[in-house]
Amino acid sequence: MMTLSKEKIKTAKEQLSVQIQNLPFGQREEAQKQIDSLSDEAIEEMISQQTGKQEIFRMIASKQIDSVIVDENSEAIAVLSIRALSRGHTLVIPKEAVKSEEKMPKKIVDFAVAVGKKIQDNLKPKKVDVKKEQKLGEIILEIIPDYGSKLAEKEISKNELEEVLKEINVIKIEKTVEKIKKKKIVREKPLKLGRRIP
Repeated sequence: MMTLSKEKIKTAKEQLSVQIQNLPFGQREEAQKQIDSLSDEAIEEMISQQTGKQEIFRMIASKQIDSVIVDENSEAIAVLSIRALSRGHTLVIPKEAVKSEEKMPKKIVDFAVAVGKKIQDNLKPKKVDVKKEQKLGEIILEIIPDYGSKLAEKEISKNELEEVLKEINVIKIEKTVEKIKKKKIVREKPLKLGRRIP
């Protein structure tokens, strides 16, 4: 088991205190008492569990976790979210962990925008938002289609995700009909000569 310094434990407690600031006053007071009463060992246990969770994006990027992949390039992988805010909600995960928004490579942002356009074209939401988000200690990009209704997180089954993927990956073949202008052949009428009598 890891052994954290008193300074790191103090920092961890401060971070927990920040996370409860939006709770109603009574609940916040109660939560703060619980945080203050946590032993050093309990804090270390929480951090080790969190560290395990932080590896999830690395496991998705390296395909150790089975995901429904929308697209992929050498820089990032785009997968459908299993906790989707809307139909086609996609996570773009850099293949190398990015720890701050400023360090997100432009190529990955461009890739996310291209995936967003594909979702826009095929799922037809009113708009598609591409946002940088900090999750589990990493910066990822989220592509969230907006259909005009309230966004609400919901767990999606793998079968449902695969159906959405089929719709996203529909290749539209647009028929372009070339109009061939046929030249009208103007036939000259035979010259009618009056009847000649020799």
